[in-house]
This record gives sequence, C-alpha cells and structure tokens, in this order.
Amino acid sequence: MEASTVARPVGGRRGPLRRALLPLGFMSAPTLLLVVFFLVPMGILAVISFEWGPLSGHSGFTTANFTTLFDDPLYRRVALTTFEIATIAMLVQLFVAVPVAYVLAYKSGKLEVPLLLLMVLADELNPMVRIYAWRMLLGKEGIINSGLMSLGVIDHPIEALLFSKFAVIVVLSTSYVTYTVIPIYASMKAIDRGIFEAALDLGAGWWTTFRRVLLPLIMPGVFVALLLVYIPLFTDFASPTLVGGTSGYMLGQSVNDLVLESGNLNGGAALSLILLIASGLFAALAYKLAKIRQLD
Repeated sequence: MEASTVARPVGGRRGPLRRALLPLGFMSAPTLLLVVFFLVPMGILAVISFEWGPLSGHSGFTTANFTTLFDDPLYRRVALTTFEIATIAMLVQLFVAVPVAYVLAYKSGKLEVPLLLLMVLADELNPMVRIYAWRMLLGKEGIINSGLMSLGVIDHPIEALLFSKFAVIVVLSTSYVTYTVIPIYASMKAIDRGIFEAALDLGAGWWTTFRRVLLPLIMPGVFVALLLVYIPLFTDFASPTLVGGTSGYMLGQSVNDLVLESGNLNGGAALSLILLIASGLFAALAYKLAKIRQLD
C-alpha cells in the first residue's frame, strides 16, 4: 500500500509534464525547418544587402544600396508601374473569382468536383507555355488581330495588345486566377445557406445580400487569396519580360537585371529585402482589414 501511494504522485507529476512537452516536440521539426529554410536565408539576404560581414564580400556596413534605390527616379517609376499592374491584375482576378467561386459552391451540383479538378489541372500547365500562348494570341499576326482584320473591324494590327501594360495585366490575371478562386470557394462552402434565405425573408435584394452578408463572410478567403496572389504579382518577372516591353517593366525584372545583368548582388539583395518588408506590411494590413470587415 505504501509503495502504491508513493508511486501515484510521481506518475501524476510526469503526466502533465509529458502533456506540456508533447506539443513542443511536434512543433520542433517545423520550427527547425522554418529557421533553416526561411530565417537563415533572410538573414543572409540582409547581410548581403547591407554589405556587412564576409558573406557580402565586404567588411563594413552601409545603407548605400537602399538609398540608391530610393533616390533613383527610375526605380520610383518602376515601383509605381508595378503597383499599378499588380493592383489592376488583382482586382480583375477578384472580379472573376467571386462569381466563379459562387457558381462552384452553390450552382454547379454534380459538376463541382470535376470543375475544380479542371481548374487545378489547367494551372499545372507550364507557365512558359501559357505566356507564349498569349503571345500567339496578342501578337501583330496573332489570332486576335488576324480575326479582327478578317472581319473588317480593323485595318491594321493593334500593336498595344502585346509588349504593353495591357498584355502583362492579361497574362498575370490568367496565371494566378486559380489561386484566387479556391480560397474564396472554400470560404463560401463554410457558409450556411440558410443565412441567404433569412436575408431574402427580411427583404434584402441580391446586392444587399452580397454586400452585407456574403462579402463579410468570405473575407478570410479573400485575405488568403491576397497573400497567395497579390504579393507574388510584385515579384513576377517572366510575364513582364516576355510580354511587357518597356512600358510593362516591373520590380521583379529589376531584381533579375541587377543580379544577372549588372552583377550587382548587393543592390539586388537590397531590392529583394525591400519587397519582402513591403510584403509583410501588406499581409499585416490585409489581415487587419479582413478582421474589420468581418465585424461589419
């Protein structure tokens, strides 16, 4: 009896300790991966951009790479162009994604899963193939210009269709639309359809139902879509390089040109770090706005 009474407290103390350490054990592996594959590379990027330490090839510390980027009017113009293109492309995708997600969630019936699979399979197509397909469509001798000329709508090819901001917006909008649709679709699937019936019973029209009921409830999905799509739009360089020309030059191309064309690794690292910080600030702002919209 005495042995059993002594053993119980020891076991009782070990139980809570094991329960407390078990989550830490599960979290240790992903935390280690995060540190090794994210925080360490970000630290190296900061070291190179500030030219501090042996990894950067210098022994001092300077902010010259950042001041050069901020003071150069060329980079300011490129930043404005990038913001304009990315914002318009994101709005176009949201304009398309919300009704598509609504149809998939509530109107597609038995075709819901096949349509989702088709969207995913279409997104698996090599991005370069998609870009060159758009070049075939938008070029001077492309399908669109040839079709319009054969119908007598135009006499000369529309040059602005390719190597322009318009072309970059079109290609970027179609390249990421799947990543915009799926998070919004997932948010819609979590909504009880009885809420819409209640709104109709209270006399709300479709616009009021969308604005006051559906939109606040899908804001978490919109937030995820912004993280998955809007931030990568700023760093994309393949699409603007192949279809943008000089008017569609973006910051992603600037990083590529600084590192590969000019050999300015420090300047490229500085611009990458600026984009990373801007992405973090945008993510925080989008999360805050999403929470505020949910409370409306």
